[in-house]
Amino acid sequence: MEPILKLQQQQKMMMTPQLQQSIELLQYNTHELEEFLYEQQLENPLIDLQAPTFQEKDFGTTYRASTTMPNEFYTKIAEPNDREELLQLATLTFVGEDLQLAHTVIKHLDHKGYSPAQLGQISAQQHDRAIQLLQQIGPPGVGARNLQECLLLQIGEKDNDLQQLIENGLALLAERKFSALQKMLQLSKDQLSDCINRLQQLTPIPCSISQENDTLYVIPDIIVFREDGTLQFSLNDSSLPTVQLNDSYKNIASFLPNSEQKYVKQHFKQFNWLIHSLQQRRQTIIAIMSVVLQHQQAFFVHGLPSLKPLTLQDVATQIDMHVSTVSRAIRNKHIQTPVGTYLWKDLFSSKIDNTQAQHSQTSILEMIKNIITAENKQKPLSDQKIAEILANSHQIQIARRTISKYREELGIQAASKRKEL
Repeated sequence: MEPILKLQQQQKMMMTPQLQQSIELLQYNTHELEEFLYEQQLENPLIDLQAPTFQEKDFGTTYRASTTMPNEFYTKIAEPNDREELLQLATLTFVGEDLQLAHTVIKHLDHKGYSPAQLGQISAQQHDRAIQLLQQIGPPGVGARNLQECLLLQIGEKDNDLQQLIENGLALLAERKFSALQKMLQLSKDQLSDCINRLQQLTPIPCSISQENDTLYVIPDIIVFREDGTLQFSLNDSSLPTVQLNDSYKNIASFLPNSEQKYVKQHFKQFNWLIHSLQQRRQTIIAIMSVVLQHQQAFFVHGLPSLKPLTLQDVATQIDMHVSTVSRAIRNKHIQTPVGTYLWKDLFSSKIDNTQAQHSQTSILEMIKNIITAENKQKPLSDQKIAEILANSHQIQIARRTISKYREELGIQAASKRKEL
């Protein structure tokens, strides 16, 4: 057989630098996009960024303006830093060796207020001394080396029953073996119950020590608000700089030598592509959010229990986009709503089969959490009983093993571990 030469025409998607930039822009949240724009200004002399003035910042320019002040759009997610306060109090209270010991332990406290089991700079006796000193200036239990020591530092010297419970009975208490505890401590049921109540007044975390520069703020990319009885949303992007063409290059481009004109034309093309990518990103986010707002009206009023099933594919089909585009657009973005601030992706959830009504997996997880919260702690509900409640009260048919799986996802222990005296 003789070889035959054939010509075939094929269409292939090439990952050009411009296309890659569009994909990256779509994935950026507002803060990341701002950083990217300033990087582009350094790389492209034709890009001129105009930072908005305070008067220009209008939080809600997409649909209607919001009257909320800018700093209210930052959700702080950090714990107070007690380390500096403790160091100052130690300096005001102690002198000499005591001051040095206190400072050494304070500087080595972890984020919960515990000190390491051993410190190379001081002896075990000095460590004990430093912990006692910290009880004079800090919250009870600060500087403890373990949970047991932390709790013991918080109780009175005459509470022998509670001391015995902490020293010898925490493992049995964790396993809810109340009969064994009564026998070991030689207490009646009422006495043990009272002792456990006193234990619950103590704190396992004496104070919150934040590390340097770990104060974080969540800047929502989208804000949902109610105005005139109607739910609306706006993009929280008015703090972004305005991208403009540098007039000086525009005016002199025609007078430059050919080699330099080529340089200017190349960067002008990049400038235009950036403008196009920014517009496309904005339009994509608005299109996706419009579908979410329309579909999740009940959620924005009542919260997670009312979250309806909504998949990325559902939205992609409705706005005629590829599902990967929707996935990239919602990546790492936060949405501020009347019922709380969430990751945008948390508003997407698959439908649970065997349910007569429209319930998402997220809403069912919330139902399970609420059922367990309201249970009788002396007779906690088994997974089978929770399944029966969902079936009878919400017409949701879920197997016991699925309840167990969801409960573990919520970080909730089994019924035997939730039992209280």
